[in-house]
Amino acid sequence: MTVHQQIFQLLEQPMLILKQRNHELLIEDANVAFMEMTGHSLTHLKSRDGRELAKRFKLDLTKRVLKSEILIRTKARTKLKVRVEQMPLPKDPNDEWTRALLIAEDLTAYNWIEEQHEKGSVLMSGIMDKHMHVRFLRHSTAPRLFEPDVTLEDETLLHFIAESEHGRIKQLLREAAQQQQERSVTLQTGKQSGVQLELELTFFPIRNGFGRCNEMAFVIWDIKPAGEHADDPSVKLKIWMAKREMTAGQLAEATGISLQTISKLRNGKIKKPQRLTAELIASELGIDTRDIWPSLRK
Repeated sequence: MTVHQQIFQLLEQPMLILKQRNHELLIEDANVAFMEMTGHSLTHLKSRDGRELAKRFKLDLTKRVLKSEILIRTKARTKLKVRVEQMPLPKDPNDEWTRALLIAEDLTAYNWIEEQHEKGSVLMSGIMDKHMHVRFLRHSTAPRLFEPDVTLEDETLLHFIAESEHGRIKQLLREAAQQQQERSVTLQTGKQSGVQLELELTFFPIRNGFGRCNEMAFVIWDIKPAGEHADDPSVKLKIWMAKREMTAGQLAEATGISLQTISKLRNGKIKKPQRLTAELIASELGIDTRDIWPSLRK
């Protein structure tokens, strides 16, 4: 196996190498990721009737093509929605075959996330691998809650979950993978920027072509202050602003309240605002004043 072939096999993105001559089309090679996605061995893939593939997917290896979504069937006979990109490879003048690289991406996790967004208000969503490493993140309110250089993406979920919760989350994910069912849970984070939070999450196991769970899609439905900050108005204000994706400057401009006052409310220097101030902020955030402040100044 050449160095290039070894690299091809190690790539995490599912890929095929196709070759075409006149009306004959064959699968020349597939990497491990593609075989895991479909559950089919390289021998099986090579035995596929290329004419059927060409007709079904209208393949022309001389063109670069991005197909938004196609259906393929796995070894477990499940239908898999994938996004496919086809890239022509340089042609060898001494070789009569035309080749192209086909890059595939399983859309199962993304489609499930879309379904959750249609069900209700999702604060954050993403995909993590079997090591709980977050490889994709959408609608992240994290930068508005944590330090500017902190994000869930490219971190493990355990990095943000309270250590006392690690055993429970690992067990829940094992059960979700074994039972092939989504699971919901409420977890507490470690202290982020000095604040402990409570998260309401749902996880969904993503099976590969062999029926094994290598990924989990997740959504975060709600975020609340927890621990010693459970009743802290400044933390509640930050969270509601993060939920509405609103900065201090935007809130000040929308309400007519000075940025200095907004900042003092956010950092806890003003714990009980005047009623009009609280009502203007609550109205802009679409909540009741009591969702943040239990009592107000007259």
